Amino acid sequence: MPWNNSSAEVGIVFPSDYREFVDRYGSVRINGELSVWIPMLRSRDGGPDVGFPGFVRATTHGIAAELAADDDMPYSVFPDPGGLLGWGSNINADQFFWLTDGDDPDSWPIIAWYRSLNEWDYFDGGFSDFVAGVVDGTYRYAEEVAPANPEEPLWVSRGDWAGVRPL
Repeated sequence: MPWNNSSAEVGIVFPSDYREFVDRYGSVRINGELSVWIPMLRSRDGGPDVGFPGFVRATTHGIAAELAADDDMPYSVFPDPGGLLGWGSNINADQFFWLTDGDDPDSWPIIAWYRSLNEWDYFDGGFSDFVAGVVDGTYRYAEEVAPANPEEPLWVSRGDWAGVRPL
């Protein structure tokens, strides 16, 4: 996969645990709730949101821009230094970001915006720690992010770099 292009194209290297996750699983939905977004090489709908620039554009516009317009938002949005860069959401419209603070992406913590709770959460761990905490229930907001649902498979792959497959 073209991870080595991310620095030149968008000015960052993505966290290694996220790169490994995407290379192995692609885009997934966990418990029918938590969607992990990925860069794609081609668009499902012919839109411009492809590659790393498209990923950054798609994850920093929309909800991130809406949140940034709120005077009470405690964070800036990427590409501002230390800004939020989205990597996922759930069906409750909660949003999940990296806090791109510092030069080592493997040390970027996760910031969660819980819309229904009107609350921000700082998770002092990386992407894989966050996902593991959601799946095993040890993250304090696991039930808010992706509650276990016996009607849904734990893990559904939605596609890979080439494009998202329908569910």
